[in-house]
Amino acid sequence: MDADSLLAFVRYHAWANDRILTTAAGLSDDQLRRDGVLDHGSAFQTLRHLVDVDWSWREFCMGNDVGDTSAWDHGFALDDLPAIRRFCLEEDVRLRRLVESLDDAALAEPWGTDARFTRPRWLVVAHVVSHGTQHRSELARYLTECGHSPGDLDNLLDAFELPWPAPDSLRE
Repeated sequence: MDADSLLAFVRYHAWANDRILTTAAGLSDDQLRRDGVLDHGSAFQTLRHLVDVDWSWREFCMGNDVGDTSAWDHGFALDDLPAIRRFCLEEDVRLRRLVESLDDAALAEPWGTDARFTRPRWLVVAHVVSHGTQHRSELARYLTECGHSPGDLDNLLDAFELPWPAPDSLRE
């Protein structure tokens, strides 16, 4: 996959993450932290998981194998929704910069921790987007059940026109 095409996926991913996190801010604390409503427990835990996976796979693509650790094990406090949102916006920028920094050959290069697990970098980044889509779908259903629909998230065809969320767009 070429860098420009992959960047379209990354832009969609950032836009959709921002849409979900903005909508999640409308939940009460009880709705946000209610356990057992999603595969990862609560909406809060699912959002935390989503951004942690984004972080860990991006780190992997940069040659930093974080193993079974989480972002919070590395000093990132993700203890409330505003912190998760800030981290997500920053992580989306880091992923964008990574993809922009790699040429097509670097994206296609087999990459891994050892001979047992190597994948082209573009596939790892595509996995990040696919993983996010899975959890955003679960979150969208729950948000809608709580009366806070995020609206249409099926905008991949508009990826070239979607706005890049910016850290200065934080709404707490």
